[in-house]
Amino acid sequence: MKISKLAAFFLFAFASLPVFADVYDYPSRLEDIVQKLPALESVKCKFKQEKTVQNLAKPLISGGDFEFVKDKGVYFHTTYPIEASVDYTGKNYKQINDIVNAISTKKYSRLEKEFNFYHTGTTDNWTLGMKPKEESAAADYISSITVKGSNYISGIEILQTNGNKTVIWFTR
Repeated sequence: MKISKLAAFFLFAFASLPVFADVYDYPSRLEDIVQKLPALESVKCKFKQEKTVQNLAKPLISGGDFEFVKDKGVYFHTTYPIEASVDYTGKNYKQINDIVNAISTKKYSRLEKEFNFYHTGTTDNWTLGMKPKEESAAADYISSITVKGSNYISGIEILQTNGNKTVIWFTR
């Protein structure tokens, strides 16, 4: 009886390892990832952002309304702590816009030149990791970008080389 309980414990512990594993433990080829991610449609939802900045005791927290218009761009309308609007279009913040558009349209060729890719999960619950290639311009300021989602992007985490971290959650 004791052996079967011990065996069950180890079976459970080892079976659940991939659930807790870091996406960056799973380098993936882009052509394999593309088949596993859903095509995303335009969406309007709420967002909450937490930015941890080196030398600040508390994170900066903001939130508001988010809109993604397929093939056009990303729009944030911050409603707290202050009201402001930012559009991540081709003109402004091009890198963020390129990443979201690439995921939504499944056209990664531009990103493939800049990033190495990592992936875990299924079409219903996935995590995509991107680390800049050493020779890319993004490597000077980005350590990694992690995107999580299902049929829409539910969260993005951006780690910068200076230690700052931005996490954005999206809720419908």
